Amino acid sequence: MPRKHEHDHNKTSAESQRLIVRLAERLREAESGTDEDDLAELIYGVEKLGRKFVSDPGKLQGATHFKTAVENLRKPARIKQDRGQELNLCMSAGQTYAQLGLLDEAQAGFEQAIQLSVQLDDHLHHARALRKLGNIKLNRSLWKEAAACFEQSRKICSDNGELLDEAYALNNLAAVYFHTAAWRKMEAACEQGLAVAERLNEDDLTACIYNNLGAMYNLQGHWDKALLAFQKSLPIFEKLGDVRGLAETYNNLATVYRDQDRWPEAGKYYNKSLQFSQQVGDAVVQACARLNRVELYLMMHDWDLAEKQCQEVLSDFHRLGHKSGEADACKLLGVIYTNKRNWALSRKYLDEALHLNGHYHNLLGLAESHQRYAEFWLAKGNKPSALKHLQKALDGYKSLKAQREVRKLEKQLQEIKTGGA
Repeated sequence: MPRKHEHDHNKTSAESQRLIVRLAERLREAESGTDEDDLAELIYGVEKLGRKFVSDPGKLQGATHFKTAVENLRKPARIKQDRGQELNLCMSAGQTYAQLGLLDEAQAGFEQAIQLSVQLDDHLHHARALRKLGNIKLNRSLWKEAAACFEQSRKICSDNGELLDEAYALNNLAAVYFHTAAWRKMEAACEQGLAVAERLNEDDLTACIYNNLGAMYNLQGHWDKALLAFQKSLPIFEKLGDVRGLAETYNNLATVYRDQDRWPEAGKYYNKSLQFSQQVGDAVVQACARLNRVELYLMMHDWDLAEKQCQEVLSDFHRLGHKSGEADACKLLGVIYTNKRNWALSRKYLDEALHLNGHYHNLLGLAESHQRYAEFWLAKGNKPSALKHLQKALDGYKSLKAQREVRKLEKQLQEIKTGGA
């Protein structure tokens, strides 16, 4: 196997070199008028190739040592036929891999934990391993597979009277419902989970549920309710010293202010989110926080800084297999290149954003991408194409019941049709 990786890497390096040589040639030809679309194709191809094979050598080396240690620890457990110890190792290893952003390894660890828990008839570990596996599926935008894991976990807990773990499974389901715009199901899951969490004084779960509710309220344009929910979750996370919770809540809080165009407050809380995400060491949380910083650079019209940061985060999301994050980064790169008047590259990234969001049924991402594509066509002075994408964005936001965006787009459509834009 190591040989195969080495072979693939060399093959890719050679392919990268060929593309770079072609790009250099085309850049020289640009002085005499190379076709913009052809040039964009080459630039985009180089970026995609780099995104596919970029890696952090230090992290990968550390992960290799960690994997070796886990296997060495599992050997005596197997020899002694101590499946309980092996189960604990699989759960611990899966969690560590997930935090490092090594989702393939994390998934394998949790799948092994599920097998061992079934063999041991350990329903509690079975339910928890299913939840962990569901989170990996959620990060990969595999909504149906994630929901199936959480539903199975919830049922196991319900059948065995594990009330608290059932509530945690409901909270996980709420996250799936958020991404699939199943608002009634999400509210019901949150209400059921919150009732249990508050009755059992489970502060961590209570804060997580309020955080989820706040994200839903913000998307629907209910800013007061969103802020109230986050104001309930923040003090709990602070009391618990939950750095991950603080990172996620500050990120969501910043988004509320961003959506109100209150950029000083948004910038303040995005910075806090980034600081906490760096402390927790979670690759996905860090990538999300960094991508939101790109939004701030866009508002400052710092296109070069936004482009640099966004390309880096895009590579991170690709390495992590985080498809919704990858789609968001492509969407923002489309916005950046629209503002830099690099029309061909802008279309490449907006097309990729639409493809990823469509393939993974990310309804919010689709609506946002169509909205950004409309801005692209307006910048080019093509009103018919802009209207086409605005209508698709409007239909998407209506299905999400995002009333704030619906009102905004309805007004914009009317202005364009009457010649006001």
